[in-house]
Amino acid sequence: MQLRQELLAMPMSERLSYDANKNLFFIDFSGLSVRSAAEIEEIRQAVEKQLAPLAHKVKTIVNYDRFSILPELVDPYIAMVKDLMDRHYHDVTRYTSSTFLRMKLAEEFEKRQVAAQVFASEAEAQGHFRGP
Repeated sequence: MQLRQELLAMPMSERLSYDANKNLFFIDFSGLSVRSAAEIEEIRQAVEKQLAPLAHKVKTIVNYDRFSILPELVDPYIAMVKDLMDRHYHDVTRYTSSTFLRMKLAEEFEKRQVAAQVFASEAEAQGHFRGP
């Protein structure tokens, strides 16, 4: 029964935040389970709603801690991500504390020719934007 998951689920609108001073868009996919094409579309629409009104691209950090997706949805999910990246992201980093998920995300993104910087922590992901 997925009732507990549904009751504890964070609404997509609460998973997204934009800091105009830093031109930084933060996506919190921690604990998110993508189980349908409709959920991929919900993600796309929520990001579009936040970023379409801006007249410029943003730096983006995505938290993938405890994220999961059905294998048959990986291709449409990454296609959606690639489209958002092309239109709205100046640069993007991702992070998860799971070594396995870090490797899988990097592998899946690279396989589909999508830039993939996947770090172990939020601090490392933010450090990507600060440079050497």
